[in-house]
Amino acid sequence: MDRWTDGIVALNESFIISPGYSFNDFKRSAFYTGQDGSRIITLDGFFYFDNHKFLVELIFIKEDIYSVSLLCCDVEIPFEAEEERRKLHDEILQEHGLNRENEYSWGKIISDYDARGNVSSIDFIYSLRK
Repeated sequence: MDRWTDGIVALNESFIISPGYSFNDFKRSAFYTGQDGSRIITLDGFFYFDNHKFLVELIFIKEDIYSVSLLCCDVEIPFEAEEERRKLHDEILQEHGLNRENEYSWGKIISDYDARGNVSSIDFIYSLRK
């Protein structure tokens, strides 16, 4: 996680997402199971790092990584209290010296709560190549 400020998300030793990661890169990973790159991709299973348990979603736009969403699942949070998960995400960002919103040359990291979808996540939003 110490490389987050560089836009690098190491989900495990062999699956590392960084600025410029493409859908073709994903297709060569062990996590590609025929997913459609034009839809939100929810990876199977949990990812464990920095003493936390996460679900991971990926979004690609025009073959390039647009976002990586991490949903911390350390504790069970009822559907009607999903906004509480954002506080957990804020704490995770604070553990690494980050705020709720952080901007970088490659994009940004935010702790987000989407009221329409009732989902909270830590989002890495990548600037798309022109």
